[in-house]
Amino acid sequence: MSEITKPLPLVVILQEPGSEIDFDRYIDWYNNEHGPRRLTIDGFLTAARWKATDGKKPSWLTLYDLTSEDVANGDAYQAVVAQGSENEKDILQKLEFGARRLYRPLSSRTHPSTTAEQLPGKFVLAVWMDVKPEGEEEFNKWYDEEHLVLLEKVPGWLRGRRYTLVSGKSHGALPGGEPHYKYLAVHEFSMGGFAETQELKTAISTPWRDEVAKYVTARDLRVFELDVVYEKPRK
Repeated sequence: MSEITKPLPLVVILQEPGSEIDFDRYIDWYNNEHGPRRLTIDGFLTAARWKATDGKKPSWLTLYDLTSEDVANGDAYQAVVAQGSENEKDILQKLEFGARRLYRPLSSRTHPSTTAEQLPGKFVLAVWMDVKPEGEEEFNKWYDEEHLVLLEKVPGWLRGRRYTLVSGKSHGALPGGEPHYKYLAVHEFSMGGFAETQELKTAISTPWRDEVAKYVTARDLRVFELDVVYEKPRK
């Protein structure tokens, strides 16, 4: 069984391009301009992008690992934003929806057989949750001591990382609004179909899980498939 460690701070980008932007233009902008430029910033270590497979909006998820929370909105980042092209400014203004959120690391567990070459995972299960204050200690204990242990047995599970929300801002609107959940878990898999496995069903049907569920006030689950891994420029 793997050990609990702490992941790096995380910036999460959620976007829905919408009908005002040509799709090919949007993809070209993010993959060849927006994403790569973020990796020129010291402290932005990795970047990868996934596309939704669950039919929900927003359709695009990008994750950036950081050396520290400070670099997320630091001077170097602000300089890159200020130097954005007219193309970038136009696209950002026309997005149907865009959100940028900074998360503080809580805990992580990686499968003992997971290799560096397997990461980032081909599929991501992102789980956002809100928990009653009086249940947070038990919730975190359950997640680290039972839930991640059981998820390790799910075929294709590579690693799970947990965070709490530090800050966020958004542009545009989503149907039903845009809830800001406190907790985020990012689970990476090497294959799809994990939701139908008996191992996952077992992980979400234990007595301890049922007890903790009483404290959960809101939840959102999303599934994405890997689209692009961005390379950090060599110095």
